[in-house]
Amino acid sequence: MNSLFETVLYIPEGINFDCTGCGNCCFHWPVPATDKDVERINALVGDVDKPNFRKLPGSVDKMKAFTHSLEKRADGSCQYLDPDIRCRLHKNYGIESKPAMCQLFPYTFTLTPTGAYASLSFASTGVLLNSGAPLSTQKEFLQNQLALFMQLFPNEPDWGKIQLIDGIPLRWVEFLLIDKALLENIAPRNPKSLSRENLLAQSKMIVKKLPKPVDLDNAHLTKVRPILIDQILIKLLYELYFVDDPYREGAAEFDQKQFLDVLAGQPQSISLQFCAQKGAFEHVSFKSINDFRFNAQDYVEIDQLLTRMIYCRLFSKLYFGPGFGGLSLLSGFHHLVLLVALVRIHFKLATITGVESKDFNWQVEQIRMLERRLTVTSLSREAHAILEVLLQSPARIERILSLSA
Repeated sequence: MNSLFETVLYIPEGINFDCTGCGNCCFHWPVPATDKDVERINALVGDVDKPNFRKLPGSVDKMKAFTHSLEKRADGSCQYLDPDIRCRLHKNYGIESKPAMCQLFPYTFTLTPTGAYASLSFASTGVLLNSGAPLSTQKEFLQNQLALFMQLFPNEPDWGKIQLIDGIPLRWVEFLLIDKALLENIAPRNPKSLSRENLLAQSKMIVKKLPKPVDLDNAHLTKVRPILIDQILIKLLYELYFVDDPYREGAAEFDQKQFLDVLAGQPQSISLQFCAQKGAFEHVSFKSINDFRFNAQDYVEIDQLLTRMIYCRLFSKLYFGPGFGGLSLLSGFHHLVLLVALVRIHFKLATITGVESKDFNWQVEQIRMLERRLTVTSLSREAHAILEVLLQSPARIERILSLSA
């Protein structure tokens, strides 16, 4: 894929988007800017409305196109956000005057050997609500967004080293067959996409692709009770993704040292730390979580939203390999399944601690938080090694799904 004209664009079905004008993306979110952004905006506004750009230190390779950050006001809002929740740059000079990242949001693309896969960020209110026209009707616009994306992120991910499980390589053509089956079974049109039975069936489908039988459930080579390992894993991932301040700067990192320290101590009990409100936490035991039944009828709308989110991550390959932490296909898929379980456990914790978790607006904000945290999640080599082993176990995923029921 050396140029846009050689790139086949794939667009997900059942996914809609138009901007709702809520202004949410103009609050809190950092706005990286390129040298061209800085030059263009300075030339347009002059000294009267001079922007406040901060020079960024050396960027990671993926973000190397961005050299500055457009600073925010004290309340977290963009300095160009007017009281009527409209971008002053856009209003006065047109959409192309805005920083390139603002023009691109919430669209994103994954470049692969067979083409570019379009997707959306679930940090956007319009995406969360599935508002607007189907993406499938926006092909010309998406082609333009893809061109912008390729300017900002010119380095193509290396899909040549993907693995079925750790140590077993997976050819792209073989992956596409698995991918097709996953997308047929986990899709917005399927009301049972995220059912325990369906998720476990997809896990078994992937396992059957192994060239020879492998003991995936005992690969950790430890005598620690499997349920205790489950609980420690849930605790650390839950506290990684559901936090009191999802907009704090810096990467979200899985704390492998804490995992090993807790594992070595072999505690008699583990509890989850739920943030009832900013700075205020309550601890809930796993027994309480297990005893409390999750009523799926109370969460029909959010389940549809979560289905769209998981489907988009599958469609855009943002769950394994270069798409997420270098995980193998099986461990990456199991991580997606675990996200479903964590959301349901999160809603359980909210209800147990007295938070009105049936409020749809509250539910939507929890998914927005999860998307934000996934976007900034980084796995060290050690964290990758631990998660790769723990997440490849079908039995562990089945137990965690049962706990979230």
